[in-house]
Amino acid sequence: MTDRAHEYLFESITLAAGITLSDLFRLMEASPVVRKVFRLDFAGELCAEARKGPVFKEANEPLTDGGGIEFLELYQEWSLDTNSHTYGSTHRLHLHGVGFELVDDVPEYHRKKGERIQWSISLTPLRVLLSLPLKVNAAVSVMEDDIDAKSFGHVISRGNHPSVTLGQVIHGVLCEVSFHGAPEQQTEFGDQLKRSLAEVEAGVAELVSGDSFFDELDRPGCAALFDTLGSHTPREISRALGEIEDDENAAKRLEVIFGRDVVVKEQFTARTGREFRKAFRAAAR
Repeated sequence: MTDRAHEYLFESITLAAGITLSDLFRLMEASPVVRKVFRLDFAGELCAEARKGPVFKEANEPLTDGGGIEFLELYQEWSLDTNSHTYGSTHRLHLHGVGFELVDDVPEYHRKKGERIQWSISLTPLRVLLSLPLKVNAAVSVMEDDIDAKSFGHVISRGNHPSVTLGQVIHGVLCEVSFHGAPEQQTEFGDQLKRSLAEVEAGVAELVSGDSFFDELDRPGCAALFDTLGSHTPREISRALGEIEDDENAAKRLEVIFGRDVVVKEQFTARTGREFRKAFRAAAR
């Protein structure tokens, strides 16, 4: 079915053991219709790059500083807003590199012996990745999608969803390897990052304090919801708000943290942590 792959885009598939990223690009190479379907994901440009063949790293030149990538993994993360009980898109597969099994603890990456490190492949040249095996992880992590929940961005449940389609596999790969555009655009973006880093290291870049930047963002919320902040900055208040439990009374918790220096306006004293954060964020719009 190779030259008719477009007819199977919505069919569930299983990746054979040992299949590589190069195999997937050969499939797209043989199917002009598939390349047209995924034209917006730079399928044509990426196939042209893959046509040049893989580039192999030397044995002493790993893909990462942590010992290299053993295989590429498509994985599933779903988002759920527990306030509105709404799921985000569940069809998108994400792609990362999975490192070799560790022979020692690696504290800087919070990994122990026998575990693996997951690596971003952003800006990694496509040809370096072509020879790596490609796998699909059936496990699903469900992430909190309510930005005002304390657990926002964290895993709130797990499950399994083993059925993926050919279209999902192709789309997931292309979305990641083309995140910064076609190969030429990725090279330009990477070069710009290197120039910016060199300016920072040379001390010639104009830097802005993160606390000062976020102080300005948090100031409208503080003005709208507080009578006084005492000697505390808007950034300190915002950080404290992020630690309040969703169903906990925000005003009482803030009094425990800051004492009577920080005074919440009366109309907001009954709000829970999640409700208070929503009002705080809405004030900045």
